[in-house]
Amino acid sequence: MMYQSGRNKGSYVVDRINYDIEMYPFRDVVESWFEVEGILPMAGLSKLHVQRQYEHFERENDQSTIWHKCFYKKIRESSVFDSYYKAFLKDKVKPRFNEEIVYQKIPTFRVHLPGNVSVGEFHKDKNYRDEVWADKVNELNYYVPLTKAYGTNTVWAETGEDLGDFEEICSSYGECVEWEASKLTHGNKDNLTSITRVSFDFRVIPKSRYIESSHLTINTKIPFGIGGYYEVL
Repeated sequence: MMYQSGRNKGSYVVDRINYDIEMYPFRDVVESWFEVEGILPMAGLSKLHVQRQYEHFERENDQSTIWHKCFYKKIRESSVFDSYYKAFLKDKVKPRFNEEIVYQKIPTFRVHLPGNVSVGEFHKDKNYRDEVWADKVNELNYYVPLTKAYGTNTVWAETGEDLGDFEEICSSYGECVEWEASKLTHGNKDNLTSITRVSFDFRVIPKSRYIESSHLTINTKIPFGIGGYYEVL
C-alpha cells in the first residue's frame, strides 16, 4: 500500500482536499431533504437553530435531532446522496491510496447549534472501538463541512496524540479535511458563533490494513465489519 498524502511521516498534521461543489453537491441534497420535511429555515443550514433548539447534548443523545433523523432516513431511502458520496470516494479519496479502500458505508451526520455541542464528549475514535484493532488498522477520518466551520462551532483536536494542545479545525464548504481522529483526542466547545455548523464525516482504511472486528458501534450497534459499518471500493 502506498499512501499519497501531504502529511509528513509520523505526524498528525491534517491534509485538505478541495472539491467542486457542483460535481458533489452534498449541501444541495441535504437542504432539499430538509425542505421537503419542513425542517429547513429560509436562511439554510447555517440557521437551523432558528427552526428548533435542544438542551445541551451528552454523548447518548447527540445524534437525536430532527435533522439527524431525517438525514439517516433519507440516505437509506434515496440513492442521490450515496451516488455523490461514492463518486467522491472514487475520485477524491481512493486515488490517495494505491489499492482498494474500506470505507464507512453511511457517513456520520453532525449538527452544531449555537449554545450547544455536536458531539457530547471529548474522545479518540478508538475509545469507541477495540483499541488494539483500531491501532492496527489506523483508519483515517474525513471531515466535510456543509457550512462554514470555524472557532467554537467546529472540531477542536490535538495536533499530536496525548499532547492536549487543542486547536480548531477550520474549513468551509468545498473542502474536506483528512486527519487521524482515531488517535487524536477531539471534541466540541459550546458554539458561541451565530451560525449552526452542519457537516458529515466518514472513515477509511486501506484494504491491506483492514482486519475483521466483532466490536459494535456505540450508537447503532452495527458490527465494525464489511457489509455492516464498512463497504469496499
